Amino acid sequence: PSTVLEASYNAVLGTHLQANLLNYNQVDPKYLTQYGTALLNSQIDSPAAIAAGITPPWPGFKAFWAPRGGATVAQALRAYPQYNGIDTAGGGGDHSGHSTYHAGIIRLEKRYSNGLQFQTSYVFSKILTDADSYWSTDFPTGANQFNRRLEKSIGAFDVTHNFKLGLVYELPFGKGKRMFNHGAAAWALGGWRLSSIHYYSSGQPIALSTSYSLPIFGGRSVPYVTSYDGWRAPTKGGSFDPSVDNFLVPYGSGPFPVQGTGTPLNGFGNATRYSPKVRQFPNYNENVSVAKSFPIHESLRLDFRAEAFNVLNRVRFGTGSTQLQSQSFGHLTSNGDLLNAPRQMQLALKLYF
Repeated sequence: PSTVLEASYNAVLGTHLQANLLNYNQVDPKYLTQYGTALLNSQIDSPAAIAAGITPPWPGFKAFWAPRGGATVAQALRAYPQYNGIDTAGGGGDHSGHSTYHAGIIRLEKRYSNGLQFQTSYVFSKILTDADSYWSTDFPTGANQFNRRLEKSIGAFDVTHNFKLGLVYELPFGKGKRMFNHGAAAWALGGWRLSSIHYYSSGQPIALSTSYSLPIFGGRSVPYVTSYDGWRAPTKGGSFDPSVDNFLVPYGSGPFPVQGTGTPLNGFGNATRYSPKVRQFPNYNENVSVAKSFPIHESLRLDFRAEAFNVLNRVRFGTGSTQLQSQSFGHLTSNGDLLNAPRQMQLALKLYF
């Protein structure tokens, strides 16, 4: 009579979300295949540009852009070659984002009886989106203005499995309880209560980046991968040890070829924003509290509480850098690569009057 079991399904569709996707003045990536990066980087009056039949978009183009960074072929091929860029997100004007979220939820709750109460839930979910945050500074513009569907991927905050448990238990000792309900034992053992919060979840997906850039004025440089399998490096022992193990296989091996014009589309990548198969380490955490109430007078009592956060002192390692060309790619180098805090404990006394 004190327990409730609830099962539900949630679906949420988000449209016209504030984002930072639009890049109206990007060069169409089709020119990478047609001309190649060397020609796009060349000056508009270079022999290569003249041989390719590329002409300035207006008579004064060369003179206008020479002191402003160079009158390149790529600049001439922009939709609006007189501008560096067109900002639609700075004032919150880009509302092109979209998301879908699906979740199956099971919740079990026990209301207070016999000194025990708890609530627990398990969520199995998935979010697909091209707009992870309404802060436009958090995410670069889309990689390809001419095919913005490429931006939709697993969300940055997608957590497939998520289990939580919170409970409070008053020990059955002391005045009015089943055991040790009088005398010194009632005073010493009575009034104690245990409580805990448990959290267990999947890790969030990871995103690769690359320093290899293309002359198309894209906001996001897309890495090129040959597969979504084989990203994780094998461990040398039974568990991950950052002193000898890497989270990811080295750049230039396996699914991570050297980025450059030799890859398809002359270097335009193919990786989704977040990997559909590789995630951070899962998150396991337990917080525990032990408390006792000492009655002093009818309207006066003293509460003692001892609390421990991450009581099992679990260590959750990060991934190291996820930029392909970084010296620390997939390699943990410092405490900054840890995703959780070590065990912390605190004691408290509180007087109620």
